[in-house]
Amino acid sequence: MVMDGIPLVMKYTFPAEDLYRPFWEGLKRGEVLGTRCKRCNTLYFPPQRDCPKCMGSDMEWVGVGKSGELMTYSIVEQKPQGFENYDKYTIGIVRTEKGVNLMCWVVGTPKVGAKVSLSSDGHRVLCEVKA
Repeated sequence: MVMDGIPLVMKYTFPAEDLYRPFWEGLKRGEVLGTRCKRCNTLYFPPQRDCPKCMGSDMEWVGVGKSGELMTYSIVEQKPQGFENYDKYTIGIVRTEKGVNLMCWVVGTPKVGAKVSLSSDGHRVLCEVKA
């Protein structure tokens, strides 16, 4: 079945302000960073400027963990705009060893409950399924 659609053009600006610079620099080094509230010790991913739990603003950058468990995944065959040149790919939700959930590109054969290692290709978060 073939469906025609109207091309959708979306342009948005990612917050390139200094607040998120450590996150992007971490990805370039292969690290996945979040923020942790120094007052109540809650860890956030994606990084937060303020802590919604205790309303504190004293946050620090920390790694979210190097491993986790694949909670769910989806194989993307109908790619959104900007991803047309990719082969089909798999995205998943991983709960890290430090207890935060994050979305990442899955490398390897996905399986719910599989142990994964987290890394980056410099632009996005990757989770590699361990054999």
